[in-house]
Formats: sequence, C-alpha cells, structure tokens
Amino acid sequence: MVRTGMGHDAPSQSVMCQSMPILPPEPFPWPFDGDVWRMAMGLRAQEMGSWLMPDAGWPEQMAERARLIRNRKWDVMALMPEARAASAEVMGLLFAHLTAQFPDWFCRVGRGVESRVDGARLDPADFEHPLHLLAHLLPDDLCLMTPSPGGWRLTGGVVCFPSHWMLPHKLGKPLPGIHRPVARYDAMLATPVDRFFDTLSPGRVVWRANWTLSDDPTLFQPGTKAHVPPDADIDEGNAGERLWLRVERQTLTKLPDSGAVLFTIRTHQRPLYALTGAERRQFALVLRSVPDDVAAYKGLRRTGPLAVGYCEKA
Repeated sequence: MVRTGMGHDAPSQSVMCQSMPILPPEPFPWPFDGDVWRMAMGLRAQEMGSWLMPDAGWPEQMAERARLIRNRKWDVMALMPEARAASAEVMGLLFAHLTAQFPDWFCRVGRGVESRVDGARLDPADFEHPLHLLAHLLPDDLCLMTPSPGGWRLTGGVVCFPSHWMLPHKLGKPLPGIHRPVARYDAMLATPVDRFFDTLSPGRVVWRANWTLSDDPTLFQPGTKAHVPPDADIDEGNAGERLWLRVERQTLTKLPDSGAVLFTIRTHQRPLYALTGAERRQFALVLRSVPDDVAAYKGLRRTGPLAVGYCEKA
C-alpha cells in the first residue's frame, strides 16, 4: 500500500483522523427482486450516508488492488487526455464525500487524504493522475464516461476486478461498443441507457446490481470462460463450496463541472452454501428462467445446471 507524506506545498495544519472503530461486516447486495430473470436497468436511489461506506471486506480487496496495480498497471488503469479534468473533479468529490460522511475513517492531510482503513496517506503529487490515487483509496472500480459527438465514451478508469472484460479493450468506445457482447443489450437497453446518461441530474447518485455465477473466486477475471467446461470434480454435492454468486454493486453519478458520469463497481462474492434457504430457492428459479442466449453470454451453460441442482436440494 502506498504511504506518503504531505506534499511540499501542503498547508501547515491538517485535521487528524479520530480513533478507528471496527469495520462493519461486508454487505452482500441481493440482485434479485423476483423469481424470474428480467433485463432492466433496475436503478434505485442511493443514500449518501452509505455510498462507498467502508466495511470489513475493504482491507483484503485493497491489498489485491495494490498488487494488481504493481504488476499489471496497464491492464487495470488508463486515463485519456480528455478525461483528466473529470478525474480531478472525481478526486475532489470523493475526498469531500468520504471525509464528511465517514470522518472516523478518512480525513484530509494537506492536499491529500488519510485512510485509517489501512493507514495510507495519499498525496496527489505522488501519483500519475487522480484515478491512480483513488485506486489506492477504495476498493470500488471506477469508470469515467464523458460526452462526445459520438455518444458517451469510456475515457478513463481503474478496473482491477473485471467480470470477463479488460479496460484497455473498452477504452475510448461509446456505450454500444462497450456492451457489444451483452446479449439483448441493443434491443432492450441501448436506448434507455443512452437516455439515462443524457438526463441524469448532476449530484444525484443511483445504484443497480449485476450478477454472474462463477467457479473461480479470483477477483481479477479479464478473460471469458463461457465456452470452457467447468472443473470435472464439481458436482451437485460440492457445488455449494465450489460455485460463487458474484454480485457487482454499481453506482452512477454525473459530475456538475465536467458533465462526465462516474460509474463505480464494488464486487462482492458469496459461495452458494452461504446463501439462505430462501435465497437458494429464489436463485434456482431465476437460473431456470434465463433465456438461452443470455445464459450463453453469462457462461451459465457451464455451471448453471450444477447450481440449480445444488440450490434445489440444499
């Protein structure tokens, strides 16, 4: 983890963080609101008091982010010139939000910020750009979408925990290009998503959930496994320990000055055995209702039947 002192032009006075409380348990956002799969944006209002709130899952994920940035920086981090102003605005927004909402965990130190989650002092002068700093501040992946004549384009990001995609492959693309592999996106979501980005009010924060089923708990998953058979030793008897429901809690907010949209992604995972009985039954019903083309895109043909068998019997 990066640990730095104050920059040479930092003010002489700083607000010291208070004593560190115990981190609350990591939440697991349940992605289903019914027993049948449906394709929808599923947006909900985000309470500012819980937006990007620290939890007990932060330290482990922050350590993994630091490792990836050291070893695979060009695969997980990028910033195009046209997004530099927006990235600085994001840094200012998150500094202000985290220190105001969670003063036990974050405080300003000079021009930077101190995180008591891991003891890091982060000064902008010690990083290549604002997103580089923010990658060491919180576990959420960050994407910047900026408006252009060709539509909303991905022009910057730190994405350490992708679910079967890579930031360099999507950088510079507009929304339809980013979502090209997503089954039914063009027909069902392209127009509503574009309209949402155009009309989102600055300062408003919304969230949604995305999910997948995985037989690998590794957080950094850039490649696709849709057509790779699952491990032969996974069966309905051990699927509860060998399969994970992977959920992304995604938030979106429009920046007032640059007009860019900040898209955040926090990844949570839970083995199937850790789901409640009601959750397993609901998940099995959802899996049974997923259309074939969506199942192929999400890789559910590999592991879906095993998950259904386990969840219906457990």
